[in-house]
Amino acid sequence: MPAQLLAAMLFCALAPRTLLGESSSAVTCDQGSAEAAANLVVRHINRHHKHGFKFRLRQVQSSKYQQIPGGCRVDVHVKLVQTKCHFTNPKPFEQCQPFERLERGAVATCWANLRVTWGAATVTRYDCATRPDPTNEDLLKTCANCSILLPLSEPTAVKAAQEAVGKYNRGGGHPSYMALLEVTHVMTRYIPSTGWVTWLELALVETNCPREAAHTFAPCTPLCPDRASHAYCKVAYYYKQKAMRGPECETYPRNSSPRLPAGAAEPTCGLLYHESPEARACEERLADHQPAVHPICPFPPVGPLQRQWYRWRQQEQWVKG
Repeated sequence: MPAQLLAAMLFCALAPRTLLGESSSAVTCDQGSAEAAANLVVRHINRHHKHGFKFRLRQVQSSKYQQIPGGCRVDVHVKLVQTKCHFTNPKPFEQCQPFERLERGAVATCWANLRVTWGAATVTRYDCATRPDPTNEDLLKTCANCSILLPLSEPTAVKAAQEAVGKYNRGGGHPSYMALLEVTHVMTRYIPSTGWVTWLELALVETNCPREAAHTFAPCTPLCPDRASHAYCKVAYYYKQKAMRGPECETYPRNSSPRLPAGAAEPTCGLLYHESPEARACEERLADHQPAVHPICPFPPVGPLQRQWYRWRQQEQWVKG
Protein backbone atom coordinates (compact mmCIF):
# COMPACT_ATOMS: atom_id res chain seq x y z
CA MET A 1 0.00 0.00 0.00
CA PRO A 2 2.74 2.59 0.80
CA ALA A 3 4.36 1.84 -2.55
CA GLN A 4 1.04 2.36 -4.38
CA LEU A 5 0.43 5.61 -2.52
CA LEU A 6 3.90 6.86 -3.38
CA ALA A 7 3.37 5.97 -7.05
CA ALA A 8 0.09 7.88 -7.12
CA MET A 9 1.72 10.92 -5.54
CA LEU A 10 4.53 10.82 -8.08
CA PHE A 11 2.01 10.58 -10.94
CA CYS A 12 0.08 13.61 -9.70
CA ALA A 13 3.28 15.59 -9.32
CA LEU A 14 4.65 14.73 -12.76
CA ALA A 15 1.52 14.37 -14.91
CA PRO A 16 0.72 17.14 -17.41
CA ARG A 17 -2.09 19.49 -16.51
CA THR A 18 -4.14 18.22 -19.43
CA LEU A 19 -4.35 14.81 -17.73
CA LEU A 20 -5.41 16.19 -14.39
CA GLY A 21 -7.97 18.70 -15.66
CA GLU A 22 -7.89 22.47 -15.50
CA SER A 23 -5.31 23.54 -12.93
CA SER A 24 -5.37 26.69 -10.83
CA SER A 25 -2.20 25.87 -8.90
CA ALA A 26 -0.37 28.86 -10.44
CA VAL A 27 -2.92 31.30 -8.99
CA THR A 28 -1.66 32.37 -5.57
CA CYS A 29 -2.08 35.30 -3.22
CA ASP A 30 1.07 36.85 -4.66
CA GLN A 31 0.70 39.92 -6.89
CA GLY A 32 2.92 38.16 -9.40
CA SER A 33 0.16 35.66 -10.20
CA ALA A 34 -2.20 38.22 -11.78
CA GLU A 35 -1.68 36.85 -15.28
CA ALA A 36 -2.34 33.29 -14.07
CA ALA A 37 -5.57 34.53 -12.47
CA ALA A 38 -6.54 36.24 -15.73
CA ASN A 39 -5.87 33.05 -17.70
CA LEU A 40 -8.07 31.10 -15.32
CA VAL A 41 -10.86 33.62 -15.91
CA VAL A 42 -10.50 33.23 -19.70
CA ARG A 43 -10.73 29.43 -19.42
CA HIS A 44 -13.81 29.80 -17.24
CA ILE A 45 -15.46 32.20 -19.71
CA ASN A 46 -14.83 29.93 -22.70
CA ARG A 47 -16.08 26.89 -20.82
CA HIS A 48 -19.39 28.61 -19.96
CA HIS A 49 -19.85 30.51 -23.25
CA LYS A 50 -22.85 29.04 -25.11
CA HIS A 51 -22.93 31.27 -28.18
CA GLY A 52 -20.62 33.21 -30.44
CA PHE A 53 -16.85 32.92 -30.44
CA LYS A 54 -14.09 31.89 -28.06
CA PHE A 55 -11.94 34.61 -26.50
CA ARG A 56 -8.26 35.01 -25.68
CA LEU A 57 -6.48 37.23 -23.20
CA ARG A 58 -5.11 40.47 -24.64
CA GLN A 59 -4.07 42.37 -21.53
CA VAL A 60 -4.25 42.38 -17.73
CA GLN A 61 -5.21 45.98 -17.00
CA SER A 62 -5.17 45.88 -13.20
CA SER A 63 -5.36 43.51 -10.23
CA LYS A 64 -6.11 43.78 -6.53
CA TYR A 65 -5.52 41.30 -3.71
CA GLN A 66 -7.36 41.20 -0.39
CA GLN A 67 -6.52 38.79 2.43
CA ILE A 68 -9.36 36.61 3.76
CA PRO A 69 -9.34 33.66 6.18
CA GLY A 70 -7.52 30.77 4.53
CA GLY A 71 -6.35 32.75 1.52
CA CYS A 72 -7.28 35.84 -0.48
CA ARG A 73 -9.73 37.43 -2.86
CA VAL A 74 -8.36 38.47 -6.25
CA ASP A 75 -9.98 41.13 -8.45
CA VAL A 76 -8.68 41.37 -12.00
CA HIS A 77 -9.57 43.79 -14.78
CA VAL A 78 -8.77 42.26 -18.18
CA LYS A 79 -9.23 42.93 -21.87
CA LEU A 80 -10.06 39.94 -24.08
CA VAL A 81 -10.05 39.61 -27.86
CA GLN A 82 -12.52 37.58 -29.90
CA THR A 83 -11.06 34.71 -31.90
CA LYS A 84 -12.23 33.12 -35.15
CA CYS A 85 -13.15 29.86 -33.37
CA HIS A 86 -16.85 29.35 -32.78
CA PHE A 87 -17.63 27.95 -29.35
CA THR A 88 -18.52 24.58 -30.98
CA ASN A 89 -15.04 24.36 -32.54
CA PRO A 90 -13.09 21.68 -30.62
CA LYS A 91 -9.79 23.54 -31.08
CA PRO A 92 -8.32 24.86 -27.77
CA PHE A 93 -8.87 28.61 -27.54
CA GLU A 94 -5.12 29.16 -27.12
CA GLN A 95 -4.68 27.95 -30.71
CA CYS A 96 -7.42 30.16 -32.17
CA GLN A 97 -6.43 33.24 -34.15
CA PRO A 98 -8.03 36.62 -33.36
CA PHE A 99 -9.92 38.58 -36.00
CA GLU A 100 -7.79 41.03 -37.95
CA ARG A 101 -8.79 44.70 -37.79
CA LEU A 102 -10.57 44.72 -41.18
CA GLU A 103 -12.23 41.36 -40.47
CA ARG A 104 -14.31 43.17 -37.85
CA GLY A 105 -13.93 41.26 -34.60
CA ALA A 106 -14.70 42.29 -31.03
CA VAL A 107 -13.08 42.92 -27.67
CA ALA A 108 -14.42 42.43 -24.17
CA THR A 109 -13.44 44.38 -21.06
CA CYS A 110 -14.11 42.27 -17.97
CA TRP A 111 -14.05 42.64 -14.21
CA ALA A 112 -13.60 39.28 -12.49
CA ASN A 113 -13.43 38.07 -8.90
CA LEU A 114 -11.57 34.96 -7.77
CA ARG A 115 -11.18 33.34 -4.40
CA VAL A 116 -8.00 31.50 -3.42
CA THR A 117 -8.46 29.31 -0.36
CA TRP A 118 -6.15 26.57 0.88
CA GLY A 119 -4.20 26.70 -2.38
CA ALA A 120 -7.19 26.33 -4.74
CA ALA A 121 -8.45 29.18 -6.95
CA THR A 122 -12.08 29.54 -8.03
CA VAL A 123 -13.70 32.09 -10.31
CA THR A 124 -16.70 33.46 -8.41
CA ARG A 125 -17.93 36.31 -10.59
CA TYR A 126 -17.30 38.26 -13.77
CA ASP A 127 -19.13 40.74 -15.95
CA CYS A 128 -17.96 42.01 -19.29
CA ALA A 129 -18.68 44.75 -21.80
CA THR A 130 -18.33 43.33 -25.33
CA ARG A 131 -18.08 45.67 -28.30
CA PRO A 132 -16.90 45.65 -31.93
CA ASP A 133 -13.23 46.50 -32.40
CA PRO A 134 -13.08 48.82 -34.18
CA THR A 135 -16.61 50.20 -34.20
CA ASN A 136 -18.18 51.17 -37.52
CA GLU A 137 -17.88 54.84 -36.61
CA ASP A 138 -14.17 54.61 -35.80
CA LEU A 139 -13.32 52.56 -38.88
CA LEU A 140 -15.16 54.80 -41.34
CA LYS A 141 -13.09 57.78 -40.18
CA THR A 142 -10.01 56.26 -41.81
CA CYS A 143 -11.49 53.78 -44.31
CA ALA A 144 -14.67 54.98 -46.00
CA ASN A 145 -14.97 51.87 -48.21
CA CYS A 146 -14.28 49.22 -45.58
CA SER A 147 -16.85 46.61 -44.59
CA ILE A 148 -19.26 47.61 -41.85
CA LEU A 149 -20.78 45.32 -39.27
CA LEU A 150 -24.51 44.65 -39.35
CA PRO A 151 -26.77 43.39 -36.55
CA LEU A 152 -26.85 39.61 -36.28
CA SER A 153 -30.63 39.77 -36.74
CA GLU A 154 -30.44 41.80 -39.98
CA PRO A 155 -33.37 40.42 -42.09
CA THR A 156 -31.45 39.81 -45.32
CA ALA A 157 -28.67 38.01 -43.44
CA VAL A 158 -31.15 35.83 -41.55
CA LYS A 159 -32.92 34.94 -44.79
CA ALA A 160 -29.60 34.10 -46.46
CA ALA A 161 -28.65 31.96 -43.45
CA GLN A 162 -31.89 29.99 -43.73
CA GLU A 163 -31.29 29.48 -47.45
CA ALA A 164 -27.76 28.30 -46.67
CA VAL A 165 -29.08 25.70 -44.23
CA GLY A 166 -31.46 24.37 -46.85
CA LYS A 167 -28.69 24.23 -49.45
CA TYR A 168 -26.41 22.44 -46.98
CA ASN A 169 -29.07 19.84 -46.24
CA ARG A 170 -29.79 19.27 -49.92
CA GLY A 171 -26.10 18.66 -50.49
CA GLY A 172 -26.28 15.34 -48.68
CA GLY A 173 -22.95 15.63 -46.91
CA HIS A 174 -24.27 14.67 -43.47
CA PRO A 175 -26.28 11.60 -42.31
CA SER A 176 -28.75 13.81 -40.41
CA TYR A 177 -30.50 17.07 -41.20
CA MET A 178 -28.87 20.14 -39.72
CA ALA A 179 -30.63 23.18 -38.24
CA LEU A 180 -29.51 26.78 -37.84
CA LEU A 181 -27.86 27.21 -34.45
CA GLU A 182 -27.06 30.91 -34.81
CA VAL A 183 -25.78 33.66 -37.08
CA THR A 184 -22.39 34.64 -35.73
CA HIS A 185 -20.99 37.45 -37.90
CA VAL A 186 -22.46 39.78 -40.53
CA MET A 187 -20.69 42.52 -42.48
CA THR A 188 -21.45 44.34 -45.72
CA ARG A 189 -19.64 46.46 -48.27
CA TYR A 190 -20.35 48.24 -51.55
CA ILE A 191 -18.21 47.04 -54.46
CA PRO A 192 -18.52 49.26 -57.57
CA SER A 193 -18.42 46.37 -60.06
CA THR A 194 -20.85 44.20 -58.10
CA GLY A 195 -23.00 46.32 -55.83
CA TRP A 196 -23.72 45.63 -52.19
CA VAL A 197 -22.40 42.32 -50.84
CA THR A 198 -23.08 40.87 -47.39
CA TRP A 199 -20.78 38.25 -45.89
CA LEU A 200 -22.16 36.20 -43.06
CA GLU A 201 -21.04 33.32 -40.90
CA LEU A 202 -23.36 30.83 -39.25
CA ALA A 203 -23.29 27.72 -37.10
CA LEU A 204 -25.36 24.58 -37.70
CA VAL A 205 -26.33 21.83 -35.28
CA GLU A 206 -27.31 18.20 -35.92
CA THR A 207 -30.96 17.28 -35.45
CA ASN A 208 -32.76 14.04 -34.61
CA CYS A 209 -33.97 13.61 -38.22
CA PRO A 210 -31.93 11.17 -40.34
CA ARG A 211 -31.61 12.05 -44.00
CA GLU A 212 -33.59 9.00 -45.07
CA ALA A 213 -36.63 10.29 -43.15
CA ALA A 214 -39.62 11.02 -45.38
CA HIS A 215 -40.57 14.30 -43.71
CA THR A 216 -38.75 17.61 -44.03
CA PHE A 217 -36.27 18.97 -41.51
CA ALA A 218 -38.64 21.76 -40.38
CA PRO A 219 -40.03 19.88 -37.34
CA CYS A 220 -36.70 18.33 -36.44
CA THR A 221 -35.28 18.97 -32.98
CA PRO A 222 -31.58 19.73 -32.34
CA LEU A 223 -29.63 17.13 -30.42
CA CYS A 224 -28.08 18.00 -27.08
CA PRO A 225 -24.79 19.92 -27.49
CA ASP A 226 -22.62 17.13 -26.10
CA ARG A 227 -24.11 14.60 -28.54
CA ALA A 228 -24.54 16.70 -31.68
CA SER A 229 -22.13 17.30 -34.50
CA HIS A 230 -21.84 20.86 -35.79
CA ALA A 231 -20.90 22.75 -38.92
CA TYR A 232 -19.56 26.26 -39.32
CA CYS A 233 -20.30 27.97 -42.62
CA LYS A 234 -19.52 31.14 -44.55
CA VAL A 235 -21.84 32.70 -47.14
CA ALA A 236 -21.76 35.72 -49.45
CA TYR A 237 -25.02 37.32 -50.58
CA TYR A 238 -25.11 39.63 -53.64
CA TYR A 239 -28.02 42.08 -53.44
CA LYS A 240 -28.03 43.22 -57.08
CA GLN A 241 -28.01 39.69 -58.46
CA LYS A 242 -30.12 38.32 -55.57
CA ALA A 243 -27.69 35.41 -55.51
CA MET A 244 -25.81 33.55 -52.80
CA ARG A 245 -22.34 32.06 -52.97
CA GLY A 246 -21.70 29.20 -50.60
CA PRO A 247 -22.08 27.88 -48.06
CA GLU A 248 -18.49 26.88 -47.48
CA CYS A 249 -18.44 24.80 -44.32
CA GLU A 250 -16.19 22.95 -41.94
CA THR A 251 -17.64 20.24 -39.73
CA TYR A 252 -17.00 19.37 -36.11
CA PRO A 253 -17.72 15.77 -35.06
CA ARG A 254 -19.64 14.74 -31.98
CA ASN A 255 -17.87 14.70 -28.66
CA SER A 256 -16.91 11.32 -27.23
CA SER A 257 -20.27 10.87 -25.49
CA PRO A 258 -21.29 7.53 -23.93
CA ARG A 259 -22.83 5.09 -26.41
CA LEU A 260 -26.61 4.76 -26.16
CA PRO A 261 -28.28 1.38 -25.61
CA ALA A 262 -29.32 -0.46 -28.76
CA GLY A 263 -32.52 1.00 -30.19
CA ALA A 264 -32.50 4.07 -27.93
CA ALA A 265 -33.31 7.41 -29.53
CA GLU A 266 -30.87 10.28 -29.33
CA PRO A 267 -31.90 12.70 -26.55
CA THR A 268 -32.98 16.19 -27.58
CA CYS A 269 -32.61 19.33 -25.54
CA GLY A 270 -35.55 21.46 -26.64
CA LEU A 271 -34.88 25.17 -27.06
CA LEU A 272 -31.72 26.48 -28.64
CA TYR A 273 -29.73 28.94 -26.55
CA HIS A 274 -31.08 32.07 -28.27
CA GLU A 275 -34.66 30.93 -27.63
CA SER A 276 -34.04 30.18 -23.96
CA PRO A 277 -34.83 32.20 -20.82
CA GLU A 278 -31.09 32.19 -20.11
CA ALA A 279 -30.38 34.18 -23.28
CA ARG A 280 -33.16 36.66 -22.58
CA ALA A 281 -31.91 37.16 -19.02
CA CYS A 282 -28.37 37.76 -20.30
CA GLU A 283 -29.51 40.43 -22.75
CA GLU A 284 -31.62 42.10 -20.07
CA ARG A 285 -28.66 42.36 -17.70
CA LEU A 286 -26.30 43.92 -20.25
CA ALA A 287 -25.92 47.65 -19.80
CA ASP A 288 -25.16 48.31 -23.48
CA HIS A 289 -26.04 45.41 -25.76
CA GLN A 290 -24.21 45.56 -29.09
CA PRO A 291 -26.44 43.90 -31.74
CA ALA A 292 -23.55 43.09 -34.09
CA VAL A 293 -21.60 40.89 -31.65
CA HIS A 294 -22.22 37.97 -29.32
CA PRO A 295 -21.63 39.27 -25.79
CA ILE A 296 -20.03 37.49 -22.85
CA CYS A 297 -22.86 36.97 -20.37
CA PRO A 298 -22.39 37.81 -16.67
CA PHE A 299 -21.49 35.00 -14.29
CA PRO A 300 -23.14 33.77 -12.16
CA PRO A 301 -26.77 34.36 -13.17
CA VAL A 302 -28.14 37.25 -11.15
CA GLY A 303 -31.52 38.55 -10.01
CA PRO A 304 -33.10 41.99 -10.37
CA LEU A 305 -31.45 43.38 -7.21
CA GLN A 306 -28.00 42.97 -8.72
CA ARG A 307 -28.69 44.46 -12.15
CA GLN A 308 -27.87 48.02 -11.08
CA TRP A 309 -24.48 46.87 -9.77
CA TYR A 310 -23.71 45.27 -13.12
CA ARG A 311 -24.76 48.36 -15.05
CA TRP A 312 -22.63 50.62 -12.88
CA ARG A 313 -19.61 48.33 -13.30
CA GLN A 314 -20.04 48.09 -17.06
CA GLN A 315 -20.32 51.87 -17.41
CA GLU A 316 -17.06 52.12 -15.47
CA GLN A 317 -15.49 49.64 -17.91
CA TRP A 318 -16.44 51.78 -20.91
CA VAL A 319 -14.70 54.74 -19.28
CA LYS A 320 -11.56 52.81 -18.34
CA GLY A 321 -11.45 50.30 -21.18
